[in-house]
Amino acid sequence: MGSPVPVLADQTGLVMEDFYKEAHALAESAAEDMSGAAQTVVLFRVALERGSAEIGMMPTIHLLSKLLTTTFGIMAGDDDVSFDNVLDGFDVEDETPH
Repeated sequence: MGSPVPVLADQTGLVMEDFYKEAHALAESAAEDMSGAAQTVVLFRVALERGSAEIGMMPTIHLLSKLLTTTFGIMAGDDDVSFDNVLDGFDVEDETPH
């Protein structure tokens, strides 16, 4: 498998890092039964379903787009790009569920 994603810095990031590790372990355990591509499809579906239930479909798609853009920046070697602030603007405390 590739290198793990850098650890997020704040308290929310620590919770996210723990969840990431759990999801990663689950994906590793499914590796014998599913291809990496199949796992990606399943995880993407889960992300869409969970995100849209919490913040709505359009904000979820915007967040996924932001994740892809951030990933491209990391792949390009941009030292100013990280996942640390990817949730800025996606605080759901005051959001109306859809």
